[in-house]
Amino acid sequence: MDATVSREGNVPTTRFTVDHLAPERRYEVWRDSMACIFDVDAPRAIRQDKAFHATVDAHLIGPLLIGRVTTRRQIFDRSSFTIARDGMDHYMIQLYESGRQRCDYRGGSVEMPANGLLVYDLSQEVHAQTEDFTNISLVIPRSMLEPALRSADDQHMRALSGSEPLVAVLREHMRTVMSQADRFNLRQAMKLAPVTVGLVAACFNASIRDTPGGQAAVEKVMLSAIKREVEARLDDPDLTPAELGRRFHLSRTKLYDLFEPLGGVSRYIRERRLRRALLILRDPTQAHRPIGGIAHDSGFRSESDFSRAFRKRYGMSPRAARHGAVPAEQMATGAGTSLDRRYERWLWDLAP
Repeated sequence: MDATVSREGNVPTTRFTVDHLAPERRYEVWRDSMACIFDVDAPRAIRQDKAFHATVDAHLIGPLLIGRVTTRRQIFDRSSFTIARDGMDHYMIQLYESGRQRCDYRGGSVEMPANGLLVYDLSQEVHAQTEDFTNISLVIPRSMLEPALRSADDQHMRALSGSEPLVAVLREHMRTVMSQADRFNLRQAMKLAPVTVGLVAACFNASIRDTPGGQAAVEKVMLSAIKREVEARLDDPDLTPAELGRRFHLSRTKLYDLFEPLGGVSRYIRERRLRRALLILRDPTQAHRPIGGIAHDSGFRSESDFSRAFRKRYGMSPRAARHGAVPAEQMATGAGTSLDRRYERWLWDLAP
């Protein structure tokens, strides 16, 4: 049996592998498991390869998850539909030990930096193409990391160069934690988690190259201030680009120029409102709340306006998003099988 049960008092540990399955089942089982976070595709030759292999070794380090994945060349998609389906709101930092990866996202394209790190914001879309690879992924709930970041919304697809000292320190920290993870007890894991989050925050913040002065620096400060204002007033239906322009004494053109990299200010406001609504819909403690009330608290003037915008953004209705989770029994070690798929539930349940 390939499932690994953690020793008493030690951190939860799981090993999922398809390598022992009948060759014709391996790829489909792998794809089904990966659906907890990515929609997976692969060339026919890979899908039908009798030697197809895929393994996930994962560990819960307190409220964090770290894991090593080894598998074949594939395509990993995190679409708006997938985001609505799972509602994950985590950061993921990846280190490739072998192989290569190229990612396409709204802001462009990025290659996995050699000996460096790549940052995913799992609330945003990405289309990744890989070679055969082995990587380490560290997953951190947004609520743990965001307060420590200077630029929390600008982390998606950041490629951090391995030549930067703090990036090298974080890289080696991830390798060490992964190599020692099955030896940590629960108390040690809870002590290690905030240290890891602090190191990640220091690495991200130190890797931002700010302009020391001049107009670009002023604009960056202004953009941050406006984004804070937007976040504080998402429930206000009167929050509009025109109102923000008056509030910050900016012309319509200047305001749009500031938000142009984000798709424009109207789109930014709508995205943040829809994201807030999605998180409420996916929160089991909010299951009693009517969808109309969630729409109102997210700044929409009517439930119908909200439902249309939500469906257009995520490809499903708010009600479907609320009930779209894969049943927990599908993400546990199934009766009569050696597949240990607990890491799927761990990804969804991460919380500080």
